[in-house]
Amino acid sequence: MRLQRVLMLACLLTTASTLAACTTSGVSGAPALRSAIGNSLAGAQGKTPADQNKIDKTIAPGCALGLYTPIECDRHTKASADRRAEIAS
Repeated sequence: MRLQRVLMLACLLTTASTLAACTTSGVSGAPALRSAIGNSLAGAQGKTPADQNKIDKTIAPGCALGLYTPIECDRHTKASADRRAEIAS
């Protein structure tokens, strides 16, 4: 009976520490988020291919980090392709 209590306590502590470690490893704070996403967007208006590249460079890391939902990322990808077609014509 005593061994069962010790094993149960060990399992609970292991589970609690695993959950605590796995839920605190994300990006924390504005400086960390800024360094992860980058600062390419400043001054970009989407009027040239270079501007659109800056916008895409800012959005892509946010999609990779999960900052944006997959639907938002897909919407940006489509809008970016449409904008590039507008700029080219």
